[in-house]
Amino acid sequence: MAAAEALARTYYDTVDAGDPAATAALFAPDGTYDRPGYDTLTGAQISEFYHGARVIESGAHTLDEIITDGNRAAVRGRFDGVLKSGAEAHEGFADFFVFDDAGLIAKRTSYFFRAAV
Repeated sequence: MAAAEALARTYYDTVDAGDPAATAALFAPDGTYDRPGYDTLTGAQISEFYHGARVIESGAHTLDEIITDGNRAAVRGRFDGVLKSGAEAHEGFADFFVFDDAGLIAKRTSYFFRAAV
């Protein structure tokens, strides 16, 4: 899928625009999202996450690197923004996407850059 990079970029565009409905619509109905600190989100849980549980109020992703292979994309970058608590957020991340034949996110896995072990 030559469009994997464009699909990944579209994801970050909708998130940074603060459009939870458009972001959730990028996931397949049976899509999954794995994120540190959360159980695997599936289907409607993904929409619920973007419409309320997400701790980020606003911000922007800077994409430093995107590597694609067929229907997969690996993205490395950083996020700068504000949490719902009002605190600033500055976080390095790596995201891995698998897209289905319709160009929807079938699986997303996120990792954050911080000392944990």
